Amino acid sequence: MATYIGNKFTEQDSAKLKEFEKRADPNDRGAQALLDEMRQHIKKLEEMRKNEDPRLSFSTPEFKEAQRVFTDAFKKNFGRPVEYALVKDYSWSTPQLRKLDKPVDVDGNPWPLDAAGNPIVK
Repeated sequence: MATYIGNKFTEQDSAKLKEFEKRADPNDRGAQALLDEMRQHIKKLEEMRKNEDPRLSFSTPEFKEAQRVFTDAFKKNFGRPVEYALVKDYSWSTPQLRKLDKPVDVDGNPWPLDAAGNPIVK
């Protein structure tokens, strides 16, 4: 399989294909069919990625790190107290979104309040 870097395949990939072409027996139909399939596959991938912008890739290490940081902050409510929550009046009732009497953290522990009763946000 070809290595994809940026918008083009590397020279190593084309060199590897040429090496396979040299080593393959021209009289062997299976080897020739496989080489033809490899050529078609590389050509198809090059056409697909010709206009692709690598900055929009979701598999880059930078995007994965940013996604991890965002997910961690999301799980912690971005450092802010939880003021609204889905609350059940009884175990059999349907949860309803309501404002809580006192803010809590994401684990349900009371959030620290200042003298005026407002949540302390860092």
